[in-house]
Amino acid sequence: MEKKQRVFGRAPISLKISLSEDTDDISIKFDTANLSEGGIFVKSSLLWEPGQVFNLAFTLPGFDKEIKVKGVVARSDDKYSIFTETDSSIPGMGIKFIDLSDEDREIIKEFISQLDFAQ
Repeated sequence: MEKKQRVFGRAPISLKISLSEDTDDISIKFDTANLSEGGIFVKSSLLWEPGQVFNLAFTLPGFDKEIKVKGVVARSDDKYSIFTETDSSIPGMGIKFIDLSDEDREIIKEFISQLDFAQ
């Protein structure tokens, strides 16, 4: 099986992010591992199935505007192992942005460009 090539570079960043469903008034807070213009990786042992749609909200350091966007779980990494220093596996979900506004995309792009380590 061929591995898909990423469209956007990722920047490792730990942010607090809120996830909620349209049908639920409850918002759950998570930490992130990385961010790109196309999506975000949320660290969590609580996983949803690929295809699940969420409302996401987060603010980037140095920016006042809260970014609100819909996202869909693109992949879930269910890695319940004992982590070692050499183990880079993180349980969590890769969430793809599905309705990111041009303004918010520019904010993310500018934020990532300010970092030296976008991968």
